[in-house]
Amino acid sequence: MLERNSPGVRSSNRTRGRYEGRVAVVTGAASGIGKAIAEQLSAEGAIVVANDLNAEGLGQLQGANIHTVASDIAVPATAGQLVEAATTVGAGRIDALFNNAGISVNGPAETFAMEDWRRVMDINLDAAFRVAIAVGQVMIEQRSGAILNTASPAGMFGIPNSIAYVVSKHGLVGLTRGLAVEWGQHGIRVNAICPGLTATGMNTQLRAERPGRWSDREARTPLRRGGVPSDQAATALFLNSDEAAYTTGQVAAVDGGQHALYSGYAVAFR
Repeated sequence: MLERNSPGVRSSNRTRGRYEGRVAVVTGAASGIGKAIAEQLSAEGAIVVANDLNAEGLGQLQGANIHTVASDIAVPATAGQLVEAATTVGAGRIDALFNNAGISVNGPAETFAMEDWRRVMDINLDAAFRVAIAVGQVMIEQRSGAILNTASPAGMFGIPNSIAYVVSKHGLVGLTRGLAVEWGQHGIRVNAICPGLTATGMNTQLRAERPGRWSDREARTPLRRGGVPSDQAATALFLNSDEAAYTTGQVAAVDGGQHALYSGYAVAFR
């Protein structure tokens, strides 16, 4: 079901910008990075189709021209629903896709349950592929468009007790590069971001329950702080905008410099 959010206080004075009149689809939009992306797109004048399983969270998005589709991204039919919603409100166009939905299930590899493996793959990789293909067909026809996948440092490195997450995010990096190579001829760009330590819902819980672990990760961040969702949204919107018109197949680590620091060291505080 497609619903349209009422314009709020922020939307009445939103800044017109790079996405004026553009049509964008955002998955995982009810919270965290996806929410920041959807609201910033609205502030820059986009028509936004926002998807999440969390209908209540979607209803709290602030901005004009945000149309919500509350459905499970892991269900194959959802990809078609999002394309239908976006082309309906956007007069047949889709200019940008932000494949942001994702989950993590923790546990050692030797005891990891297959049902958990399947759920992580369904959302993090399979759904991203289905939505990209469904949206890509529209973009191929119009010979333009940009896709941004939210990957992770786990898409470039191994991390402990997260085997399905690591594999799914490596796959998402591969999907990014593969589609960039195949679809460049159609005028479609495909990039990814790898968010470092960011204060999303999942990490906020980690910070509250295990502050020592949060502090340890901040100590391994050259900028000496964790990120916030707007940090990630800023890079995501740039990569899907015309400002990045010659950038495709790239995987950007938006991590405060963590990627640049060899893991055997911590940042020396002075």
